[in-house]
Amino acid sequence: MLRSLFTGLSALTLAQTAAAGIVVSSYSMMDGAPLHGAYYDNLYNGNHGPDGWLSGGTGDLTDGVTSASVAAGYGAWAPYVMWDAQSPVILFDLGESYRLSRITSYFKYYAQAAVYMPGAMSLRFSSDGLHFGSSQLRTLSAAERLPGADNSDGVFELLNGSQAAGRYVELRLHNGPEQRWLALGEVVFEGSPGGPVQGVPEPGSAALALLALLGLGLQRRRA
Repeated sequence: MLRSLFTGLSALTLAQTAAAGIVVSSYSMMDGAPLHGAYYDNLYNGNHGPDGWLSGGTGDLTDGVTSASVAAGYGAWAPYVMWDAQSPVILFDLGESYRLSRITSYFKYYAQAAVYMPGAMSLRFSSDGLHFGSSQLRTLSAAERLPGADNSDGVFELLNGSQAAGRYVELRLHNGPEQRWLALGEVVFEGSPGGPVQGVPEPGSAALALLALLGLGLQRRRA
């Protein structure tokens, strides 16, 4: 009942929703803080591990809500997932491989409540969720980390105009120098299906390619 109450309260405080993007199949991560009935992932519909690990579902980070006023108090933070003094890692499953053109993250800033912007964010991409390509780091400038007065939004594009591809996207939030609260509301992915995957080739594929080259060499020698 308490969770439903805060979910209803958050619906009253919605200010902005995201444009249509790729529908995320699921995401996995350590849940937010279990405080005030609002700081964790209120809408998560997957598995809740005993250690706070979430898997196999979606929730606050993909519900289309990018901004909500939090001036009403603790319960108003329900649309956000919040971590204190942590640098959480979130693994998104897009359901199939996509050629990604834009990834946008939406945060809330409220310095009086010790809620700040991250210092940086990094991305990695994979075809199978196990083998990932190199990390792409997005460091926030001093101006970006101060988006305005309390209750302001921090909106950041993570690909910086470049493109990437994959089915799985790992997003790491690097806590800033304050080492206090991060409040993430939404992550939106845009792109088109298909494209090459940025990741480590599977050992079997690499071995087959090597055998094929060796076979061509032997045929030429015999000829």
